[in-house]
Amino acid sequence: MKRAIVLLPLAATFALAGCGDFAQSPDYYPRTISSGFNDEFRSWISQAADQCEAITPSILAAQIEAESSFRTDALSPRGAMGPSQFIPETWEIWGVDADGDGVADPYSIPDAVTAQAAFMCDNHRRAAEGVAAGTLEGDPLDLALAAYNAGFGAVQRSGGLPAGGEYTSETQPYVARIREREAVYLSSE
Repeated sequence: MKRAIVLLPLAATFALAGCGDFAQSPDYYPRTISSGFNDEFRSWISQAADQCEAITPSILAAQIEAESSFRTDALSPRGAMGPSQFIPETWEIWGVDADGDGVADPYSIPDAVTAQAAFMCDNHRRAAEGVAAGTLEGDPLDLALAAYNAGFGAVQRSGGLPAGGEYTSETQPYVARIREREAVYLSSE
């Protein structure tokens, strides 16, 4: 089943938040808009989110906003590239040629978003398995986001959401920011 991201004006989003059953429906999730959000992102986010149930279009969109503000040319001081901010070592593992142009390009919306979703689905699967086995504590989605930011090894070593040093100043706020930014997107499945 395809998932689509439906964008609503901010006022309508707040109005829906108090509208009884509609606002409480599990089929609707609030999300956010960035000035760089466009139809190409929307289309590829919806397609990429079909890779697994746990990673919704709204999570991917909020994550891209947190990573790059939807900038395809983003390059971090640490070498993370493109809208989904893959470091070269991670791109070597997860990079895909989703648009069929013959190149797996971290600056390409189709390639980056498809790889991001696959990586997040794997992180979520591993986190959910760890929580079920009792080796990890926390919400599997929060742990998957933390793993995207800090690496799954950091999540494993911490037994859950990493804390201390950069984990407290970078990873924890990263997870919180993405979960908060969902509050302005509306996604329906």
